[in-house]
Amino acid sequence: MTDAMQALFLYAQEHMVCSLLSQEREYTNVHLCVEKQEETFRTLLDEKARERFDDLLDEQNLLSSFYGRALFRAGFQIAMELSR
Repeated sequence: MTDAMQALFLYAQEHMVCSLLSQEREYTNVHLCVEKQEETFRTLLDEKARERFDDLLDEQNLLSSFYGRALFRAGFQIAMELSR
């Protein structure tokens, strides 16, 4: 990602994503459901399993971050093509 794209990505992340997610009718319900299921699942785990679960979630969050960045770049490239 170029420096300009990075700056735009960070701006979008900080100032736009929350309002865009709030426009998705089911987002809040799904988010709360996932949090509740994670909390319930954690109660079933011993300390070692919790650590492994945290490691898994960290890696999944990293993958999700890469995916989000790729989506942003794709949208940016489409916008550039459409503006020509």
